[in-house]
Amino acid sequence: MTKHDQKGFTLLELMVTIAILGILSAIAYPSFESSIQDSRLSSQTNRILAALQFARSQASANSSAITVCSSANGIDCDVNGNWSDGFIVIEGINILQVFDALEGDNTLQGRTQINFTNQGTLDSSIQLSLCDTRGTASARGIWLNGAGQARTGGAPICAP
Repeated sequence: MTKHDQKGFTLLELMVTIAILGILSAIAYPSFESSIQDSRLSSQTNRILAALQFARSQASANSSAITVCSSANGIDCDVNGNWSDGFIVIEGINILQVFDALEGDNTLQGRTQINFTNQGTLDSSIQLSLCDTRGTASARGIWLNGAGQARTGGAPICAP
């Protein structure tokens, strides 16, 4: 076997390939991070919408007032209204559903608690804003009309 019959990479070829891979990764990372944040916001928006729709349907079905509020301990409503620590759906003193904290330092801004009447309606329309570290430009809005119907949209505003 001669020297030219050997197969494989030289050290120089391997180093060039690793350098090119490093450059491409550095270019792609910010876009990938943004995709992860967008996906997290969409997932959390859907989770919040599901909680609100569940609360409204329970209020109508049971003919009783239902509250959705922030809760760090999963038992009581928080007075500070920090939804990012978690939230609950309650009927009087009965806890119907508990939701974990929002991930990625995301915050839900707006009302500290949402009270559905025994018919599943609200006293007035409500605008909530789901925000991440990028601010208002990438925030998701959740809109509840007076009939208690929840949907995405509106003009989210993220306070620092």
